[in-house]
Amino acid sequence: MRSSIVLVSAFAAAALGQNSTSYTFPAGFNIGLVKPDELNSWCTGQRNVCPDICQSGTKQNTCDPKTLVYNCVCSDGSTPDVTPYIQTVPFYVCQANFAQCIEAHPNDADGQKTCKEAAHCGSKNASSISTTTTASSSATTTLAMTTSTDSNSDSSQTSSSVAAAATTSNAAIAMGEGSYSTGVLAGAMFLAIRMFL
Repeated sequence: MRSSIVLVSAFAAAALGQNSTSYTFPAGFNIGLVKPDELNSWCTGQRNVCPDICQSGTKQNTCDPKTLVYNCVCSDGSTPDVTPYIQTVPFYVCQANFAQCIEAHPNDADGQKTCKEAAHCGSKNASSISTTTTASSSATTTLAMTTSTDSNSDSSQTSSSVAAAATTSNAAIAMGEGSYSTGVLAGAMFLAIRMFL
C-alpha cells in the first residue's frame, strides 16, 4: 500500500514538473522582498498575456503567486517563450531584480551601472496587433525603467532625452494646430477685407 502511494506521488510530481515552465530567477533576486499583492498582480498579468502570446487559445494557463511558477501552454501543445513580453512573470521579476540591485548599491555609480547593464527586461506587447500601440507600450516600459534608476547619472540623461522627445512631439502637434488656426484666421481676414473693398 505504501509503495503504491509513493509511486503515485512520484508520478504526480513528474507530471507536474513536465507541465511547469522552467524559469530560473536571476542572481540576486529575492522574492521575499516583493509584497504578496504585487505577486498576485504579476500572476494576473502572466495569465492575461498567455492567450495573447499563443493567439490560438491555451491548453494550460496558471501561475502560483507564492512561488511564481507559471504554465503557459498553447492549444497546439507548444510552450512559448514569454520572456520577451511585458506583463509576464519574467518581465516583472526582471524589473524587481533591477530595483533590488539599485537599492543594494546606494551611492555606487559603478554598481548601478552594472545593474543597468544586466537588466534585459521584455519589451514586446503581446496583446497588440497594431505597431503603433506596440511602439507606445514599449516607450512606456522604457520610460518606467529609466525613471526608476534616478540615482544613476546616465539614467538621468536617458530620462531627460525621453522626456525631451515627448515634449518635442507634443510641441510639433501644437505647432501644427497653431499653423492651421493662423491659416483660418488669415483667410477670414482676407474675406473681411475683400467685402469692404
